[in-house]
Amino acid sequence: MAATRLKLKIRDALKKDYFKDPNDLVDVSDGTGDCIHIVVVSRKFDGRRLKERNDLLWSILERNLQPKEWGKVSLSVGASPEEIKAT
Repeated sequence: MAATRLKLKIRDALKKDYFKDPNDLVDVSDGTGDCIHIVVVSRKFDGRRLKERNDLLWSILERNLQPKEWGKVSLSVGASPEEIKAT
């Protein structure tokens, strides 16, 4: 199980930095072992390519976390609400 403090730090960094809208969903959960998974659903991803989404998420993580901390993230997904509805 990943450290609760680190998961909260990641969630807070994403919510404070860019995903402030009340409709933005930021989910930070346990991955395998002490790894962390991040899923963000936001209209801010509309029209963006996968690389742009990943770059956005990782730029926030790298700015707000130490390498040892962001190194625990084993999955990050950014999707728009329309993509979620389509699945």
